[in-house]
Amino acid sequence: MGSTTLNRSLLTDTSLMGIVTDTLGTAVSGVGNYTDVEVGKGVKMAAASYVSVAAGDEIEGIVHSVEPGVRNTGFSWGGIQTKGRAMATVGANQTSTITVGGFVCADTPVAVGTAGYVTVLDTGTGYIAPSDFMWRVIRIVTGTGVAGDTVLIERV
Repeated sequence: MGSTTLNRSLLTDTSLMGIVTDTLGTAVSGVGNYTDVEVGKGVKMAAASYVSVAAGDEIEGIVHSVEPGVRNTGFSWGGIQTKGRAMATVGANQTSTITVGGFVCADTPVAVGTAGYVTVLDTGTGYIAPSDFMWRVIRIVTGTGVAGDTVLIERV
């Protein structure tokens, strides 16, 4: 009998991913400001939509899809993943090696209009540990867990 390597992955029942539909970004008259390049980035709830997280924010969701057209006088709209697993990039402000099992918050996000994953920091980097929207690292996908490496995170 042979052996097969099994790595944690994104393969999961999508019904468990908690996709919700809502408005995204800021209102731009008639056009919105989110496109497909925002997929995979971290967001938090604001008064009228989900907006990009800032360094130190808890990650409330991950942009899962962006639909064509606008809603509510100019907001982009789409799906926000509120649980499950997502790919992430270790943020530039991470000063040590991120570890499997460690809880993360958002680092400085990739700019709107530029492709990329949610950027994360472990809470030992001087940011407050998440308490409401807890994501943890479950696999180091590329590299060793330093700034710029890819990790797999999971909402717990």
